[in-house]
Amino acid sequence: MRPRRRSSRRTPKYGHIICRCEQITEGEILDVLHSPVVPTTVDAIKRRTRAGMGRCQGGFCQPRVVEILARELDKDWTQINLKGRGAYILERRSR
Repeated sequence: MRPRRRSSRRTPKYGHIICRCEQITEGEILDVLHSPVVPTTVDAIKRRTRAGMGRCQGGFCQPRVVEILARELDKDWTQINLKGRGAYILERRSR
């Protein structure tokens, strides 16, 4: 079930598009991250919001989803998993 869209005037995060293909905003992802059952993987965000299910298959939005997950869960980018334990997206920091 997709979260209800809110006005971007009241909450600017709803005006910041993360997934172009599916038109998912940062506010929608934050709503899911602050729900009672917190998704901790990129795949869990994908299943709940459809971010990454469009034409580009996450090529555009996956780095942005990882960035939001890392920021909101207070983790480093290298600690964010794709699906579960051991399925790290990034092995180490580059540059």
